[in-house]
Amino acid sequence: MAGKNSGSPKLHEVEPRENVGRETIARYQAQFRGAAFECLSLLEDEALDRVYCDYQDDFVSRLNVDGNYVYNFFQVKTKGKLNYQWSVNDVLGMRKGAKTCEPAKIANSYVGKLLIHTIRFENSCGNVVFLTNIHLNDDLEGLRDAIQDDSDNNYYKLLLENFNEALSPETPIEDQDIIERIKKLQLKSNLAYLNPYDDKFFSEARETIYKYSEIDLQRSECEEILNSLISLVERKSFGKLLEEIDEEDLDDIAGVSLSEMLDILSISKPAYKSLRDGGDSQAIKNASIIHRIMSKAGASERMIEFVSDCKVRWDIWFRDKRHTIPEFDLNFILEEIEKNADEWVRSGEELKILQGRIDKVLSKLVNEDLSGTLDRELLLGAVFSFLVRGNA
Repeated sequence: MAGKNSGSPKLHEVEPRENVGRETIARYQAQFRGAAFECLSLLEDEALDRVYCDYQDDFVSRLNVDGNYVYNFFQVKTKGKLNYQWSVNDVLGMRKGAKTCEPAKIANSYVGKLLIHTIRFENSCGNVVFLTNIHLNDDLEGLRDAIQDDSDNNYYKLLLENFNEALSPETPIEDQDIIERIKKLQLKSNLAYLNPYDDKFFSEARETIYKYSEIDLQRSECEEILNSLISLVERKSFGKLLEEIDEEDLDDIAGVSLSEMLDILSISKPAYKSLRDGGDSQAIKNASIIHRIMSKAGASERMIEFVSDCKVRWDIWFRDKRHTIPEFDLNFILEEIEKNADEWVRSGEELKILQGRIDKVLSKLVNEDLSGTLDRELLLGAVFSFLVRGNA
């Protein structure tokens, strides 16, 4: 006798024809995560000034090196089966143990499509990078090592010999130039944060944000920030590009800037700019700390920018005066500043209380060299210079 549901299977009981849609979404998510992680580097690397999403490659980072732009190109390739290992054939189109190869397969391979950037962009091309969530097999690791140290490797030899025919048949490149171009290739494997369903992305990104900005995020806060970042990358990836586009439009439509990263992290852009222009080597981290302390005290954005400017002025004053003012007097005033700053933060007092504390410190100045050059704004800057050092 037929079962109750005979002839009426449920949705999950019939194997789907294909899962291409879900696989495509997973690949895009990996690409977005890779680009988002590169965007976090905007917080640290002063040379890195923009990350372009899904333009020329999966994403591209732009560095300003001595006034010249250099571009790094990235391809993200993932596998759902985590025990799979990429082979030389997978990424370069060469069979295992091959003595010869087909230049057309090199040209159409992942590596070939990366190396073409080294020709098209010439000196503007920095590195070309293959990113993946899984491992490379021994042959591919051997090729990677040979590229970096010029060691003997059959696949490397075939790539050198067939480079021109595969990638530059009309304008052959000299052997040494070919080597220099191939050395720009990087194969980075086993990057767990590229896995769409792996929490490694959130934990590693949280550590990165803390390292660069001193923002110690709760898990929910981290997820909110990173989801905002991924959404930004997604918007930049799908932004409609004009057939003819200038640099400014491209920056706006497809590029992620430090300014947008500061927005996502709720770091005051004017405060950051004030600190950076004042020569603060940790401008992002210190702007983040000042923003956090001042926000707790109920300060406005304008006040946060003012305090940041005062800190810069104090730093300049201190560098100039610390060797000319008697050490006895200078240490006593520093002690007063640090004590009041610490007590103010610990007690969670409002800004107007800090104002009174600064006036009290100013009234204790007896040394003419101090009282003649220090004012309330410099002392306010001194307070936050101390607080920044204490948090960093």
